[in-house]
Amino acid sequence: MGAEKIGWKNRQLQPGMLKEGDWLVGYGMGTGAFGAMRWVATVKARLEPDGRLLLQCSVNDMGPGTATMMTAVASEAMGIDPGKITIQMGSTTLPPGPMQGGSNVTSTVGSAVFEVCAALKEQITALASKEGAAFNTAKVSDVKVEDIDFAGNRVSLKKKSSVKVAYDELFRQNNLTALEITKESKGQQQPYSMYSFSMHFVKLRVHPATGRIKIDYVVSCADAGTIISPKTAASQMIGGAVGGIGMALMEDLVIDHRLGRPINNNLADYHVPVNADIPHVDVLFVNKKDPYTNPMGSKGLGEIALVGVAPAIANAVFNATGKRIRSLPITPDKLIQA
Repeated sequence: MGAEKIGWKNRQLQPGMLKEGDWLVGYGMGTGAFGAMRWVATVKARLEPDGRLLLQCSVNDMGPGTATMMTAVASEAMGIDPGKITIQMGSTTLPPGPMQGGSNVTSTVGSAVFEVCAALKEQITALASKEGAAFNTAKVSDVKVEDIDFAGNRVSLKKKSSVKVAYDELFRQNNLTALEITKESKGQQQPYSMYSFSMHFVKLRVHPATGRIKIDYVVSCADAGTIISPKTAASQMIGGAVGGIGMALMEDLVIDHRLGRPINNNLADYHVPVNADIPHVDVLFVNKKDPYTNPMGSKGLGEIALVGVAPAIANAVFNATGKRIRSLPITPDKLIQA
């Protein structure tokens, strides 16, 4: 998918063969892999009579959209509109969650959300099937969770939608003000090697006289199982591409070895990418459920968004110039001297 999107067929095997005016054009590709990990998390859920759902976990969100992911998993599992789901997180007073790192949070916390929602559905099914309750009075026997539609603030039978009951009525019948369940989801030891994978493609231009590099286009592709939140997942991949451009072309920590301290420990002297350095980035996902990682079939994106971007740029520079630069960042002086 990425090769087609970037126009890989236009790439020439012999370096330095493509030109646009005074610029040499190069195409490069790099790959990434990172373990698809799942740790331990606990989530507490509270379902209100009007169908509002509260989810609590102490995991923090440092930017990848953890709350959005939790909302999406719960919304699909419970058939509840995302606007009626509230996430409370980031406090040690809440049920324990994992650290934000290692590309594990969606797999770990998402599994706990999925499992606590499954426990809620089991409990609702049991309440609705009790003697004298909605499903029992309809003379439907042996009702299972998979026989029920969960939608909004009510449940109904799939085969007989006229048999239904609202949560407020169900709770009133059972003298409940709300339904609360806490569920711990444990990481699984599987006899499989499980990874997320990425493939990054770059088209760039190099000015041979000055050594200036201008990146024209980036395509980042990922196989990360089921994509829970397409918008935040794509943003994660774009962020990785930006970081990879910085790693490849400008970021360089300089150490004073007399004192063991960094010389450029500020944003005036340590160069990072700015808007003018970043081209259009397209993101593509395989979006195929992994059968083993977790109930959602998802895998992490954090590391693979970055891993492989800098090598793709280095390979594109070689394809444009025939010069193989093996130390980062690839600055104009290195190209001129090579």
